[in-house]
Amino acid sequence: MIFSRKIFLFPPLVGAAFLLTGCQTTESGPVTISKVNPYHFDSMRVIKTDDEMIKFEQRRHVYGAVEWEEFREKEGYYYTVFWNTKNKTPATVQFEYCLAATGPQVHTKEIHVSDPKRRNATRFEVVGDEYHISGRVTQWRATVVENEVVVAEYKSFLWK
Repeated sequence: MIFSRKIFLFPPLVGAAFLLTGCQTTESGPVTISKVNPYHFDSMRVIKTDDEMIKFEQRRHVYGAVEWEEFREKEGYYYTVFWNTKNKTPATVQFEYCLAATGPQVHTKEIHVSDPKRRNATRFEVVGDEYHISGRVTQWRATVVENEVVVAEYKSFLWK
């Protein structure tokens, strides 16, 4: 009876020990993409909220726009790729994506980073006529390329 009480009292500790054995950290490569932050901006759809951070995010994307055409040019998708590197090798961050109107055709944008820091953020935009004519982004993939070799990748769930 006492033995069963001890087992009954300790299962949370035993379960935690088993969970921690599965959470071992491994040494990652010299370049990693920690996350990609997507943001869809539509000037006609304003989110009503008391949260100042959300209000700021909406105003930040229309900064400088005065006329309707300027607001329209800023509408679309914004992606921020957060990536880390342990070396100072120049890299190219590629953003590949498919649009609703073009189907499986893959579009690519690249930004070359000649002097990367330990932590980097690279921003891509699918805005203006590209967004209004070709439609929404249906799938995407972000990669970091060093010396023509893909060293890190982060992709959406639907990427083929």
